[in-house]
Amino acid sequence: MLSETQSATAAQPPPGCRAICPAILRQIDHFTWTESRATLPICSVSSTCCLESNPFLDRNQGVCLNVDAFEDKKQLAAVHGELQGHGVHAPETALVQETGVPGGIQATTLSRIVATPLFGKDGRVIGRFFEDSDARYCMLGDVRPDNPDAPRGEQATNVLNAMQRALTDAGMHFRHVVRTWFYNENLLDWYADFNHARTEFFRHHRIQRMPASTGIGVANAGGAALVAKAVAVQPKTRFVSVHLVESPLQHEASAYGSSFSRAMEVTDRAGRILYISGTASILPNGKTAHIGDASAQIEKTMEVVGAILKNNGMNLTDTTRAIAYFRHREHIPLWEQYCVAHRLPPLPVILTQCDVCRDNLLFEIELDAARSIPGVHVSALTGQWSIHH
Repeated sequence: MLSETQSATAAQPPPGCRAICPAILRQIDHFTWTESRATLPICSVSSTCCLESNPFLDRNQGVCLNVDAFEDKKQLAAVHGELQGHGVHAPETALVQETGVPGGIQATTLSRIVATPLFGKDGRVIGRFFEDSDARYCMLGDVRPDNPDAPRGEQATNVLNAMQRALTDAGMHFRHVVRTWFYNENLLDWYADFNHARTEFFRHHRIQRMPASTGIGVANAGGAALVAKAVAVQPKTRFVSVHLVESPLQHEASAYGSSFSRAMEVTDRAGRILYISGTASILPNGKTAHIGDASAQIEKTMEVVGAILKNNGMNLTDTTRAIAYFRHREHIPLWEQYCVAHRLPPLPVILTQCDVCRDNLLFEIELDAARSIPGVHVSALTGQWSIHH
């Protein structure tokens, strides 16, 4: 199901252009379609952007489902310009970082199947849906409120309603959502209001199975209170199933008022995809562990993530994409120290500076992982999967 590659050398940018680290690619081969994920961490930052060699700009790779960029405002504008210049019309979730923060870009492409675009009220592409014989799928991105000047709670409700409208256009419902992302500017100032809006939306739409989710504090290029993303899966046969996954080391977030699950798993004929929510250094009783110690919080957080993976027959080498969120930019080098200390291989992760949902949490990470089903063999005539390490 999963193939992984890493380009041998970084792109050689023209003078004055940023240095881009080697792209880390993950290919997830489903029964009749392929999902390819590219992670492009930024090694250093100067004055201009260079994306010419990025794999997701190759039209032969299929349709681009989404592009997520954590960059400063100048770089975000450059990324948008290059994507438009290459004819890439996909949701661009543009999230603002201070100049000098590593950040980076992640993108997902789809091949071997036709995907239908979904549009917001303003005519922008905010997602695509597609289906095979076993399920219907939808991916949404850069979902914004209609009025960025409205009260923040109203903007949250508006975004949730916009997501539901797009899902309706795809013949689906929010009940089919397995993963959400909410990028909220000044998160700590209104996290309670956001949680109230989300909980009320779920109550109104009778959402009983909470999706995995990330709620993080970061500004967006459009100046709205928040932007959002989602993945939805609607099984049609017994060959596709969706399961809530518990965390062995933490209780469910609903225990302290947040409407999301610790993780979700989607299984199809070829394998399993695990969506792990934004995870931080939180004890089973809901209290923050290792207050003031960023290194210890990274260790605790990765222990929690590792336990979820292990409990589901996976490990960090199965990671297809990840984003690490640091409250303070000076703590970002601690990630490399952690990876070296634990002898981890290069992971498809980008490093960002964002507010976490509590002022005493210094680190959070989200992670997707995939693994094939043992014993499955599908011929090239009907689809294929492979895993190489």
